[in-house]
Amino acid sequence: MQALSPAIPCFGLSSPALVSFLIFALTSSASPGPNNLLIMNVAARSGLKRTLPCILAITVAFGLMLILATMGGGAVLHRNPGLARILGILGSGWMLYLAWTIARTLPDAMNANDLPRWRTALLLCWSSPKAWMMALTTGTVYLPEGPHCPLGSIAITGLKLAIDLLSQLGWAALGMCLYRSALNPQRLMLVNRIMAALLALSALVVLI
Repeated sequence: MQALSPAIPCFGLSSPALVSFLIFALTSSASPGPNNLLIMNVAARSGLKRTLPCILAITVAFGLMLILATMGGGAVLHRNPGLARILGILGSGWMLYLAWTIARTLPDAMNANDLPRWRTALLLCWSSPKAWMMALTTGTVYLPEGPHCPLGSIAITGLKLAIDLLSQLGWAALGMCLYRSALNPQRLMLVNRIMAALLALSALVVLI
């Protein structure tokens, strides 16, 4: 993005562009999506401690996606919409499978061994069309140009990851509130099915 006003050195973006990026980063990270719904589900069933590995896995996975996007991966997908469509379909299929797995979990089977693991969170992040769109938008629309490009790219990537991490912690806190008010197994089952339905809906939106 070409800056029409002097760039802020550490970000390589003009003040208006940086404000635009912050609005994008906050709204995209805080809005409901597969990653946030998984974090909320795990926190609702087990509390914050068992949710942290999933949060860390998603943060690492999304960080790698941002790096790929800033290194040219976004441009490749923009030039090959068919490839982007295939990746979206595959990702949506995985999300639907995960939603089915969560929905079919019975109340008496809701224990620590049945919780989604960090590997599931990692794969979910990499298969999430929303996460890819956030990464591609960050790596194309908000990629700094000029002498501040290397440092600015690192700063923008770090800022997006920090905002995303805080958002996940917020969704985990919301899940913990549900956990405290839904200790009854039937209520936990209802929470599970609501989360599964929302996850399936987010996957179907991509396929439509």
